[in-house]
This record gives sequence, structure tokens and C-alpha cells, in this order.
Amino acid sequence: MLNIAQNVQNKVNTFTAGQIFDYQTFPSFISSPDAVIKAVSRLVAIKKIERFSKGKFYVPKKGLFGVYKPTDAELIRSELYKNGRLRGYITGLSLYNQLGLTTQIPRTITIAINGGRQEKDYGTIRIRKIITRVPIQEKYVKLLQYLDVLKDIKKIPDSDINQSLEIVYRCVNVLSDNQQKQLLKLAMKYYSPQVRALLGLLLSRLKFCLLDLIKLSSSLNPITVYKLKVDEIVWTNAASWNIKS
Repeated sequence: MLNIAQNVQNKVNTFTAGQIFDYQTFPSFISSPDAVIKAVSRLVAIKKIERFSKGKFYVPKKGLFGVYKPTDAELIRSELYKNGRLRGYITGLSLYNQLGLTTQIPRTITIAINGGRQEKDYGTIRIRKIITRVPIQEKYVKLLQYLDVLKDIKKIPDSDINQSLEIVYRCVNVLSDNQQKQLLKLAMKYYSPQVRALLGLLLSRLKFCLLDLIKLSSSLNPITVYKLKVDEIVWTNAASWNIKS
């Protein structure tokens, strides 16, 4: 059987240049943490890998101007995953630009995460982590992102609410029936009344299940009015959800 140092070396050989990893990446860390730490430290000493931050490392890529740092995409990935498991998703201005809701390109990438609030500046980009109480799973990510758009719809810079609604409507329209139902469940459990009202507006235009729409409507205070600059000619059901200009 290969010893732990050789196992660590073999695992590192499978990584691509610039890939960030931590001690937990190695299966033997659970049973023999000290041996894994020593093996990793030895690879750092011989420049096989570089230390990125406390407890994190990367395989260096060498060029004419020395060792290249990990790419911005890799920096983001390293914050989204821990021990190989997804723990966050991209939200905020970067998401809204990606969806075509705004032309602004942020330097700060916002990540919603099940953990502590934190901000890190890597030079080329800044990553800001905000806390979410929603359980994060791969299959929920885009659903949570659509709901985040509805949550921030009045605050998205250089955007028009009606155009933003139309974009989210098209995104929701191509979801499967099960995904649409899951979207509603997430909104009901974790999001504000305004988000639920806007989602009701979108789903009613999709001819969504009437019983589910009634349940969604019942979760809202009937005397609360949501002041949004929605075109009531385009969104004919706006008044039914107490959405008024």
C-alpha cells in the first residue's frame, strides 16, 4: 500500500495548474491529519505547490514572468466549494449582469453562503460573502438566483423593473414543472412578501397550478400594497397581487 506522502503526491499530480485545494481534499486527512500536513509542507518546500492562504494551496503555473496566480474564476470556485461540497452561490451585481439585467460590471463578486460574513481582496477581484439561511444545493442555485433578482428588483442599477421581470419570466418559463414548484416552496419558506407577490405575478402569467397560486396568495397580507413601477398593461394581473405603480 502506498504511504500517505505518496498518496498526497499522486493526488496533487491530478490537479490542473492554478487549482486551489486544502488539506481536506486528501481522503487520508480524516484518519491521519498530521501526516497529510507534513506531506503538503514538503511539497511546498520543494516548490511543487505554492501556499495560497492559510490552509490553502495551489499548483503553480510558470511563465516568462514567474509563477502565475490562480485565475479569478478559480478564486471564486474556491470560495463556493469547501471540502468538495457547494456552500454558496453567486448573487448581487455580478449575477444581474450575467442575466442581462444591468450593464454594470462589478469588481466585487457577492456570494451568498451558509457561513460567516466576510470580505477578501485578491487584488484583481474582491469577494464579499453574505449570509443566507437557505440550504444550498446545486439543484437550487438558479432558483435562488431568480428569487434574489425579485428581492433586489428595485435596487438593480441601470435597470428597468418591467424589463427585469420579463427576463426572470423567461427564465422561469423554461423551468420544469417540478422546478417551478420548488421555486414556489423556496419563496414561501425563505423570502419576503414582496418576492412572493412578484413570483405570483410571474406564475399566474404562466397559468401555474391554481391551487398553488391560491396558497401563495394566502401567504400575503391582503392589505399590504407593493409599490413597484410595473406596467399594468403588460402585467395585467398586477392588481391581483397588490402590486401597484
